[in-house]
Amino acid sequence: MTALIFNIQRFSLHDGDGIRTTIFFKGCPLSCKWCHNPESWLSEPQIVFNQKKCRGCSNCKQADCVYGAREIAGKLYSPAQLVEIAERDAEFYRNSGGGVTLSGGEVMIQPKDFLVELLRGLKQKGIHTAIDTCGHAPFEAFENVLPYVDTFLYDIKFADNARHLQFTGQTNELILSNLQKLSDKGIKLEIRIPVIEGINSDDAEMDKIISILKNIKAEKIRLLPYHSIGRDKYTHLGMAAPDGFHAPSAQRMSELVEKFRAQGLPVVPTIRPISELKNTTNYGKLDEAEAQIEANVPTKSHKEIISSLRERKRGTLDEQHLDKI
Repeated sequence: MTALIFNIQRFSLHDGDGIRTTIFFKGCPLSCKWCHNPESWLSEPQIVFNQKKCRGCSNCKQADCVYGAREIAGKLYSPAQLVEIAERDAEFYRNSGGGVTLSGGEVMIQPKDFLVELLRGLKQKGIHTAIDTCGHAPFEAFENVLPYVDTFLYDIKFADNARHLQFTGQTNELILSNLQKLSDKGIKLEIRIPVIEGINSDDAEMDKIISILKNIKAEKIRLLPYHSIGRDKYTHLGMAAPDGFHAPSAQRMSELVEKFRAQGLPVVPTIRPISELKNTTNYGKLDEAEAQIEANVPTKSHKEIISSLRERKRGTLDEQHLDKI
């Protein structure tokens, strides 16, 4: 029994609590126009070609180029293999309150028996489990895994059904229905809302999302500003890269956080990626950033960056030191 995995990311900080290993499955019922993992859409292996790495040697096979220019996205793993890989970092999970997150693609459309065996195996090892889901799957698929899942990271992209269909290729009735059912069962939920300027960042759309979430018992809500990190993947897959998507301003994100908090919703800070922290000149937010890091797994790299930014503010930073972090 195997499933198709396109990435296993160790030491992940943005896919649930603590330090985690995130396992990315191939296959997704949505086709979000801003998706940063387009290699996850198809439930089959794909050739990924990176022109920048190509040496023009003409000696490469169909994939697995020695220079990494041509690779295959999608490799078959058994549940036992994934448990063995995940267990390698068990000490980090214990020390940080982390674990393993299943992501994608979409986890909930994967074979039932595979997911149950994988999740059961992780729980037998004492590993915290989370599933990152778009929610578009029969509720039976959720019921099958409930005994083995500690937390669901549940994406809400739109409240408006027409916009959801326009930008993801599917309507949102099933997604919202499943969310309500999980909430009614008392399942631990972290709501994750990608925020995209001019797409779903307006007050009208956010007010509708707030209205929905008032009826959901969520432990946490995260507002995640759009990023374009996965844009080059489209070119590597021979696809047209998405245009017209941008992150809201920092001021707008702050306004939205306050809008949710004013309604009593449990919005929590999101740690900015290390690459963004390094380039900041907004020193007024350093105390806030440090507080976020302390509340969300204080890693050595993040702490060093905050310390270095304080030195930069004072004009005493050796920039080469920051580059090495």
